[in-house]
Parts: sequence; C-alpha cells; structure tokens
Amino acid sequence: MRILVAGGGIAGLTTAIALRHQGIEALVLEQAPRLNEIGAGIQIAANAAIVLRELGLEGQMRAVGVKPQSYDYRDLRTGRMLYQAPLGDEAAARYGAPMYNIHRADLVQLLFDAVPQEAKKLGARCVAISQDKDGVEVTLQTGEKVRGDALVGCDGIHSVVRKHLRGEEEKHFANILMWRSLIPAERLEGLNLEERGNYWFGPGRTLITYWVRPKKVYSILASVPAPEVQRESWDDSGDISEMLRSFEDAEPRARKMLEQCPSVFITGMFYRDPIDNWTCGRVTLLGDAAHPMVPFLAAGAGQGIEDAWTFARVLARRKDDIPGALLEYQQRRLPRTTRIQAGARAAVKLMHELEEQRLRNRNGRWKGMARIDPLAETSWGLAWAYDVVKAVEGPPGEVLNVTGLREGKRLQRAEGQRAFDLWKYAFRPEDVARGHDGLRAAYDRFLTTNFPLPNGVAAVEDELGDVRAWRVSAPDAPRGNFVLHFHGGGYMIGSAKSSLEYASRLAAAVEGVCYTVDYRLAPEHPYPAAIDDAVMAYRALLARGIPASSILVSGESSGGGLALALVLALRNAGDPLPAAILAVAPFADLTLSGPTVKAFNGNDPAANRDLLTYMGASYFQGHEPTDPMVSPLFGDLAGLPALFVTATQGEVLLSDTTRLAERAQKAGVDVTLRLVEDSVHVYTIFPFLPETRNTMEEVAAWARRNLRRNDTRPQAAE
Repeated sequence: MRILVAGGGIAGLTTAIALRHQGIEALVLEQAPRLNEIGAGIQIAANAAIVLRELGLEGQMRAVGVKPQSYDYRDLRTGRMLYQAPLGDEAAARYGAPMYNIHRADLVQLLFDAVPQEAKKLGARCVAISQDKDGVEVTLQTGEKVRGDALVGCDGIHSVVRKHLRGEEEKHFANILMWRSLIPAERLEGLNLEERGNYWFGPGRTLITYWVRPKKVYSILASVPAPEVQRESWDDSGDISEMLRSFEDAEPRARKMLEQCPSVFITGMFYRDPIDNWTCGRVTLLGDAAHPMVPFLAAGAGQGIEDAWTFARVLARRKDDIPGALLEYQQRRLPRTTRIQAGARAAVKLMHELEEQRLRNRNGRWKGMARIDPLAETSWGLAWAYDVVKAVEGPPGEVLNVTGLREGKRLQRAEGQRAFDLWKYAFRPEDVARGHDGLRAAYDRFLTTNFPLPNGVAAVEDELGDVRAWRVSAPDAPRGNFVLHFHGGGYMIGSAKSSLEYASRLAAAVEGVCYTVDYRLAPEHPYPAAIDDAVMAYRALLARGIPASSILVSGESSGGGLALALVLALRNAGDPLPAAILAVAPFADLTLSGPTVKAFNGNDPAANRDLLTYMGASYFQGHEPTDPMVSPLFGDLAGLPALFVTATQGEVLLSDTTRLAERAQKAGVDVTLRLVEDSVHVYTIFPFLPETRNTMEEVAAWARRNLRRNDTRPQAAE
C-alpha cells in the first residue's frame, strides 16, 4: 500500500510518520522547494504529545522545547491575576503527558528528519487529482504524475485537495489581526518572564506569550481588532510602532516586553465553518485542510496530530477496504474536530470582549471557575483530556460531539430517542461558537419551535413587582390555585416566553394559573439577581391577595434550584411559605460534587460537566458556591413544604435530585421522589413522552392534596 500525503507541514509529516509506524508506505508531496524557519511559537498539549511519544519523538521535542508550569491570565492594564491553569507535572499526571511550547520550525524540522528522504518530495505542488476503483493519481505542477492507493490532503486552509473534493468555499475573517515576534532572551533580562504561559487580556486584545527555546527565544502573539491597523495591504512585515500603539496602556512589564521585539509580522485570523463530510472514495482531508480553526484553544496542530494517528491506525486495520477505512477515520474524527472548532471560536470571542461590562462578566466567570474547577479542566480539558491512542481502539461512537455527547449514545424507546435527538441537535456548532449569546438564542429557538403554546390557551405579559413574567391560564379551569414557575437554563439561558407551553400544562395540573418568571440571567446579572427577582415575584403574588396556601413554586433544572433557594430565603425572612415545591431535575449543587456529574458525563444530551461549570460559574462568580442561596442542597431543609422532585436515571444531575430528596426526608419534609428510566433531562418539557403524562397526572393529584384553593379573586389576575 502507498499513501500520497499532500502537504509537508506538521499534520502531513506526522501522518507520514504514523503511516510508516503502522507499516504503510507514504510519500509526502510538499509544494515548498525547501524548509524555512517560519512561524513563531506553537503549543503541543498532552493529547498531541501522547501521539508523538508513541512515534518516538517526545524526547526530541522535550530537548528543544519548554514545559510550562501554568497558564497565568492577567489584566492587560493592571497586571492583576485573573485566572491560573496549572500545567507542568500536575497536568502530565492528569492528562497523561505534559504540555510543550516549541518553535514551530523546530517541530517541523524534527518531524521532517523523521521521514526518510525517499518518502518526501519537495517542490511538488499538486495541480490535478483523479481517482478510480484501484487508486488515486496526482498531477504535479512539473507535469509529473504520481500514483497511490489513497490521497490524504494535509495542505492547510487553502487546500487544493479540499477544493478538488468540495469546490470553492468561503473562508471567514475573524476581524482580528495577529502580530507575531520572537525575542532573544538577552533582550528580556529583568522582566521575570517565567517558563509559563504569560497571558494578558484587555478590551478586544490579548498578549499570548511564552518561551519556545529554553531561556533562549521568547514568542509573542499580540492580537488586536482589525480596524486598528490601517494599511493598503497586509504582508508578512510590520511596523513595531504600529503594534505598540495598540498596547499603549499595557501594564509596565507587558509594555517593556513588547518594546523588545526586534521585528514583527502580521497576519489575519481566518477560519472555515465545520463541514459534514471530507471524504470521497480514496481521497480524504486531514488537519487544517479538514477543519481549519482559530488559534485560541492551543489545539490546531494537536487536532492534526490526532487525525494522523487515527488515519494511520484505521487504515492499517482495514487495508482491504481503503474507502471504508477513510469513512471510518472521518466518523471517528469529525465530531471531535467540530467540537474543537466551535470551542476555539468561543474562546476567541471570550478573550476579545470589547465592552467593559462584558469584560467584568468574563473575569467574574473566571473567578467562579477557579472555585469549582481549580485545575482548569473545563477551560482546557475538552482539547487536552483525550488519549487518541486509546480512543481509536474503541468503538467509533465513543467520540464526543459538539455538545459533549457520545456520538453513539442511544435510548431504547422510540419516544425517548425522539426527545434525546431534540436535545442532541438543539445547539449547533455556530451556536456554541458564539458563547453564551449563541446558546441563549439557540435554547429559545429549541423551545419555541418544538413546543409552541397550544391553541386556545391564553398567555399575557405581566409584571410581578418589577419583575417581568407571563401569565398562562388553564382553559375553563376553576380559579384559585397558582404556580410560580422558574425556567431552566443554568441561570444563563432560557426565558419565560420560551417556557409557555410547559407553563400551560402546569396551570392545567393545578386547575388554575401559572406565572412563569423572566428572572435576570448571568453573566450580565450574577448572584443574587435571580434570587432577588424570585423573592420579588413571590411577594407580588401575596400583595395581590393570593394566599401562600394556594401557591405551588415550580422549576426545572436551574429553575428547580432557584425555586428551592426561594423557599429557603422566604423561611429565613419569616415570609409565609408556599404550599408545595415541584423541582424537576434541580441544579441544586453548583459545586458539581454530585457523583453522576462525572459518571454520566457524555451520556446526557442536555448537560455535561463543562457546560454546567461554565453556567454555574457565570452565575455565582465571586460568591461562595456552597451558600444555600446558590446551592440549596447545602441548606437547612427543615420546615420546607411538601416537595415533589423527579429526574431521569442516567442524567448528569440525577445525584442532585436523589441527594436533595434524601436530605429533605431526613429533615422531616414530605417528599415525593419519582425517577424515570430511558428518558432525558427535564423530561417533563416534552409533552409527547408517556412518562411526562404520567408524572403530570401524579403532580395534579399531589397538588390537589397540598394546595388550598383560594376562592377570592386576586387583584390583576385577569
């Protein structure tokens, strides 16, 4: 077997080495006539270092690279520490290998040297490609024709092979320019730039800096908004004074570091959208040719290296079915690389916020994440905590997709799978790439599209005190009982309007009215905004003449946690308590200490540990997450009204539900616990599920036992 590898960069050379490691002949076709020392620093994290170790190259990389001890995030203007991600030996123990910072040219050289001379051809630009049932033929610019059993395009974001497969495609500009430089060590004496990732973040700009040759060469990546650089055209050279103007207010150490740049070059930040297919017959894509991404998750080269190992290993197992092997390679890699592409774009957005309030929100989120994720696994684990050498020996369906779900996960029943698939496809790669703004829009789209308000049900905008709400009345139902409902969404997404269909069924269950509350969302409005709004809304109902004995407080997911926190706050304040609490899969422990958060991570299409960390930290930020007003699981539950709590076996927040029920029972609370099988997170929002119908019937009977109907007409009830 002979595989043609178009492109002699990091991905292409690693592919050739991995193929030869599996006993497969490879020929690298590189268009450049010679190797040049181009580029600046590059970061090779554990996921890629594990592959290079298997290929016998980690020692050489260690000899010329640097092993950083941490990522240190600092404020660009003040130098204040914002966040720290530990690396070094601690990360090596956690992820299976350390991170290395290395000069790109040094990495390319050691890979180039590992490929025998006869297995690489320089000055070999591909201009035409054809294939038949037996192989692939590549025509070079010189007119020479080269034949192989398959062709893998490793030729970067401007891939000729990709164009052959897919035609012309749009390339996107991230509206960010990147200044790059390499500084000799002698210019940096006295600046105390340790062997760490020394990062600074300011409005719309970042400094990503680290050593790439031990105490010899320091790498700078300075990104700025594109409009700040005014020029007729961009080329590889740049004016240092122009770069310094963008960082004139940088804190002294960062400013002095930049002033030592001997020269700079400038490039734009480009990417392409994820695609759903990159293979045709005996031709496939790999690395940036398949999934070009923005460089803010330290993952681009690593994904190409993961691709290379997977491609070679799968091909070695399926030598008699090359087209099938290429499709399996794609099946194993496409969900993961799509997730990394979206995550990298989300990181770019997060790190280049312009508005002061959004900067404060971001920094507050980092502060919260440091409390519940001190090892920064949520920030970086999605890229680094992956051993492709082990993964490729397992089933293809184990790979995690863009929302952190195992691609092969399935439920047993058709109805359950329908709900599962609705959750699975609720968030698209573009939604994830836009951060919490994208997730927020996608969640409202998911709910309003799939669960519109039924015909004949009235929904009216209202205000409870100064809190917005929607009032939904059950048709032809007796007046008197009321639900105060709080939607889910991790305190960060969701809205009262998107929960109207569920609110209509809650109103029917109590034969009355449901108010669904538009409490303020994080990160714009961190704790205690949501609990303040909840208390205000509840007291507004009492002010309308609605007795507490006819009120059911309800919530799902984070809304369930908020409903519980509300009742704890009311009890502490001496207010009349509602008659009952309905909590569906409550997010009641924002420290994420529940065992199912880890045990079922990757099995739940609606939630995973990374997302819950991101959401929870966005909410409590600098506040203590064990405060019962944040995590009601840790509160004194004695004296609470009747509690109906339900969840699905196998969902991430199951242990929040079961621990809450156990603690409430021990505190003397009248608890009804219902656990369902083969279903999804907050299953009650899916009206077509049999378990939803059964639970809502049970809730209706439970409500009749616990609510005391109010026969007086409340003020402004119409």
